Amino acid sequence: MKTTKSIFTTVLLLLLGFASQVKSQGLFDDKEHKKNKSSHNSSDDGGKCFDENTKIINLGVGFIGAGGYYNYNRYGDYTYKSTPALSISYEHAIPNKLGPGFLGIGAYLGYQRSVYTNYDYYDNNNFRERYLYTEKYGNTFIAARFAYHLDALNFEKGEVYFGAALGVRIHSYSYQNTNPYYYKGYYKESFTGYYPGYSFFVGGRYYLTKNIGLFGELGYGISYITLGLSFKF
Repeated sequence: MKTTKSIFTTVLLLLLGFASQVKSQGLFDDKEHKKNKSSHNSSDDGGKCFDENTKIINLGVGFIGAGGYYNYNRYGDYTYKSTPALSISYEHAIPNKLGPGFLGIGAYLGYQRSVYTNYDYYDNNNFRERYLYTEKYGNTFIAARFAYHLDALNFEKGEVYFGAALGVRIHSYSYQNTNPYYYKGYYKESFTGYYPGYSFFVGGRYYLTKNIGLFGELGYGISYITLGLSFKF
């Protein structure tokens, strides 16, 4: 679990550091943006919300996924909790158009954690005593992300796009049991597995202001449905 959290924190800092570095170099400057845009044929852009100068950071919250996102149930001594499926992604456009649209490339990071807790009982010299049984699951997805923005579905304030992500999934698991019959009253184990991961998705985005918009995606990144905010630079 500590390994997964460390990787999540490191990648998040790298993404934010990259965005900060690009901004400090003046690539997010609005004047430079207009200058670059004017150097291309304006008829190709047509007031698109995603063009050759677009750079976006998405912050998302996932719903409906394996493990029961946003799920909290309690039945007597049984408890199941799950954190939101959080994600952050960065995308920038390839300068030259690819067919009837623009290709965006970037990176994706998603994380979700769930905890199952159960209190059970055992007999100790005819006395009923309680022990704790806990399982913890972590799911992290780190990937390269590719999204295609078709001109026909790309307007001034909104768009529909589709794409894929390819990377690695990190699954962590830990188990704890305080039953006195397990290793003198305490037993604990944990492991972390690394597996190839991929995802296909389709999404839509609508801008509330020039640089801030809402987005939604269908496709299994860290959940099947993701909603959130997009920040355009």
